[in-house]
Amino acid sequence: MAIVAVSIAPVGEGVSVSPWVARALEVLAGQDRVRYQVGPMFTTLEGDLDEILRLIRAMHEAMFEGGARRVSTVIKIDDRRDRAQTMEDKVAAVERRLAATQGEGAPGAGARPS
Repeated sequence: MAIVAVSIAPVGEGVSVSPWVARALEVLAGQDRVRYQVGPMFTTLEGDLDEILRLIRAMHEAMFEGGARRVSTVIKIDDRRDRAQTMEDKVAAVERRLAATQGEGAPGAGARPS
């Protein structure tokens, strides 16, 4: 199972990209095979890598269908094949590590996001 971070935005279409992000998210909402979480800068997808890549292509194309003349897409893939891992598993692993080092004065231990 793959976990993929993707950011898709038109270039030269104004300062706010939220209408464009909404257009891409409509592509995701129209399917039920790939799980996703929307973040402030990337959307994280979880599922079969081939399906995810097809969805990213459809999201990318949705920008052009909406009138964009240039689109920038950034993709980061974590394709783990030794065992199943979910988005929640990855976050929980870091949270466990933070909890274990709290109070130990661990280097880099800073404020946790709210």
